[in-house]
Amino acid sequence: MQRTFAKHKIFHWLLPILALMAGIIWLQRHQRIPLWQEDQIWARIQREGLLRVGMDASYPPFEEALEEGQFVGLDVDLAQALAARWGVQVLLVNVHFDGLYDALKAGKFDLIISALPYDRTMTRDLLYSNSYFDAGQVLLMRSDRDDIRKIDGLEGARVAVELGSEGHHLAHQLSRDKALNLYIEARRELEEATELVLDGEADVLICDRVTAYGLLRNRPSLRLASLALTSEPFVIAAPMGAYTLMEQVNAALAEWQANRTLETLKARWL
Repeated sequence: MQRTFAKHKIFHWLLPILALMAGIIWLQRHQRIPLWQEDQIWARIQREGLLRVGMDASYPPFEEALEEGQFVGLDVDLAQALAARWGVQVLLVNVHFDGLYDALKAGKFDLIISALPYDRTMTRDLLYSNSYFDAGQVLLMRSDRDDIRKIDGLEGARVAVELGSEGHHLAHQLSRDKALNLYIEARRELEEATELVLDGEADVLICDRVTAYGLLRNRPSLRLASLALTSEPFVIAAPMGAYTLMEQVNAALAEWQANRTLETLKARWL
């Protein structure tokens, strides 16, 4: 009896330790949270006083290279704001979009800030930040209207789209999957589709949010509907292992979301 009791006592003592070890293994495998490893990338940024940011500077208003060799855009301001927050300099590296991930893995820079859509298939290879912009599909309508606030509000609507665009495919998908009777007006040029809405020949225009902001800038007679059709979050990417760096990025984004710094950047560029 004493031996049995002793075994049970030892097992009772070991159980919390085994549970803790199992939790640590789960965190490492599923959350990729390092418990002992130092973030070498963050340490180098602090040691050298330099943050290297990769971007494809061919997508205004997020990033654009001027003839003078300067970069401008929302992502450029974001990179500079991060560097200023950490008290370091920033080096912007221009890389074609298709090569950004490979260059990041090769150590050419520390972060990708380049209107980068979240890709869940890449989460085993790198770290993503929280979203700082959503470029999903939205609805534009005339500013004297505000009658479409839910999906079912599109029933019977005349929908303008750019021919072959994601909005065009989405309109057909909504008609099929949501059993909506949509009258789809596809035009070869975005300007033609926009004019249909302005002239009252279509109820709404479907386009991505970046395009929508560009149209709103010069057309005060248009408004953005409160209904968002899809979500396409733009995020910042860091190499796997740069956990402290990504924590610092997310802390900055959270603060700038709270104090509306991000809204100021969007208003400036979008």
